Amino acid sequence: MYGILTDDLELARTGPGEFTHFFAEYVDGTRQDPLEDAINSVACWGDTATVREDPARAALGADGTRATPDAEGHDWGTVCPTDSDYRAALLERIERVGAAGDVRLTTLGFPGETFCRCKRCDRRFEASEYDDRDAWRTAVITAFVADAAERVASDLLATLYPDPYPGNLRERAGLDPAALESHVDGFVVPLCGVGYGTTYWVESLARGFARELGDLEATLTIQLSAAGVDAERLAGLTRRLEPHADAFVYGTYPGDAETVRATIDLLSADEPRLSV
Repeated sequence: MYGILTDDLELARTGPGEFTHFFAEYVDGTRQDPLEDAINSVACWGDTATVREDPARAALGADGTRATPDAEGHDWGTVCPTDSDYRAALLERIERVGAAGDVRLTTLGFPGETFCRCKRCDRRFEASEYDDRDAWRTAVITAFVADAAERVASDLLATLYPDPYPGNLRERAGLDPAALESHVDGFVVPLCGVGYGTTYWVESLARGFARELGDLEATLTIQLSAAGVDAERLAGLTRRLEPHADAFVYGTYPGDAETVRATIDLLSADEPRLSV
């Protein structure tokens, strides 16, 4: 199955593919109405607008670094996942978006291995049943996804950081696919690059995720970028990844639409035709 990811309303309604991922909420804090019959994407803890308005709400690293878009290694602001007021408002937004159909959650976990070390997180960890901080962080994120799933009647997809090495998702972000499996219908892994001048890394990561998630019931969708690549190359890359995934979604701006359309046409032509 092939689809597109876009923030363009017209392209979302008329673009190529069998499904559409639509940006209902961005990491910069911008929001737009969810689109019916689409998989609406919601940025969870990634919210630059909130962090700029109140930097104290940003997750805090062990070295005192706040997860703001100005900090090294952070492209957007990330709110602390134990911020109760933000969590409640986020769940309300997910419920509203979910009323339109399927939902995809992005920026789902903690923003790095040493986050969050704010006083609230320290208190909650110390009062918890866990001796291991990674186990506690994983429980925090898993509980949030469980609550989100109760508010979404249709399918719920969780976006994973592109690191399939066993244990790394848990240590980096508090994401445990096995723990999340009972709450989600599928996982999405972004493997985006401009032009894909080399592709070995994409194939390696896709193979790693196929192995890491192989025993789970949830589907795996791989996200690729259409920027700076021609249709033949993008189709060829997709063919090499197809043994490892259930579906592919192409990040698509209006200027990339024809490339994606041609890519999907090439891939569709590969499918065996039923004889009459």
